[in-house]
Amino acid sequence: MNAERLHIVALTLRKELTERNLVERLQSLVSACQAIGQQSNATTQQNLVSARDNFYMAVTGTPSDSFTPAWRQILVEIGGEQLFGKNLKQRVQQILADNQMTPLVAYQSLQEILTKLEAFKHALDRLVAAFAHFQVGSEILAPGEAEITLLIPRDAVHEKLGDFADELKEMKFILNTFSEVATGQIDDLKIRTVSSSGLMVYLAAIPKFGAFVAKVVDFVVGQYKKILEIRKLQQEIERLQLPDEISAKTREHANTLMEDGIEKFTVEIMKQHVVTDEGRRHELTTQVKVSLNKIANRIDRGFNFEVRIEPPTAPAGGDKEIEQAVQAIQAASVNMQYMKLEGPPILELPEKIDSAADGEAKPDDEVKHKKRGGARKDDTK
Repeated sequence: MNAERLHIVALTLRKELTERNLVERLQSLVSACQAIGQQSNATTQQNLVSARDNFYMAVTGTPSDSFTPAWRQILVEIGGEQLFGKNLKQRVQQILADNQMTPLVAYQSLQEILTKLEAFKHALDRLVAAFAHFQVGSEILAPGEAEITLLIPRDAVHEKLGDFADELKEMKFILNTFSEVATGQIDDLKIRTVSSSGLMVYLAAIPKFGAFVAKVVDFVVGQYKKILEIRKLQQEIERLQLPDEISAKTREHANTLMEDGIEKFTVEIMKQHVVTDEGRRHELTTQVKVSLNKIANRIDRGFNFEVRIEPPTAPAGGDKEIEQAVQAIQAASVNMQYMKLEGPPILELPEKIDSAADGEAKPDDEVKHKKRGGARKDDTK
């Protein structure tokens, strides 16, 4: 786990606990359950309803519910996933629903949660104090600064350095393609930090590049959500050991749905970006489509692509490009949040550029990038 990233997550969680008075509101609910268990009357009943509603308000629409997969993973690793936001709310709702006739039982169960939440808050306080003492940074972005995060599951690369390196090469191809379309040149893809827990790589990005990646991820994940039910159905088909042709048709439908969406989206985004050389435009269009295929396949296997940006401190009327990037990244944030996958992967979109169709001599030849705009060799296999 990256220390600087843990620091900013800890600061965010502590702020959520403090500003929403979560511990105090849960304590009030616990006390109300105890009181009504000892003596049920109009006053204790009203106090319980008031304490319950205040607590539910505090755990609704919390910042932690909007954590990206990378931040969500840190929350899981430090043992806080069930102590914040909608997860905590659902636990409390279930306890109250199951023990309407036994408020003292509800009191005992809620007291256990309160004890854990108090201990977690104390641990956060000590952790933040220790980071400050040892002068550990918190990976806070500067105003107008953007960052792209690549989260690569360990099992996807079999815990092997070579496989991880291969994936980084694929990421380089994808991001180089998007950078050239968005800005007209290849980005340096400068590494800000690396985390070993989930093989996360954090890259610095100019706002325009970050906004383009956010838009792409927003589209792919939004499209992918349409086939989540198909993926669940595929899992059920395999569990029931239905005929292979049924499984094949289900997979084919999911892939066709995603591929058709990518085809249309590729045309759309290429219309929005000016590439003066028509030959290069044709090459980039192909690369964009392949890059989108790569992202969709990887999201299906548990990868995550995230973008965040720190809004500028200047008032409205400042840098329009940064303002537009902030709006685009914030608009895409919903689809860059944690997504729980069920069942095995279902997508098998093509990831190789068909060089023969592009006028090359052999299908497996590498596509040669021309040197205009800093373009380089294609990194696909």
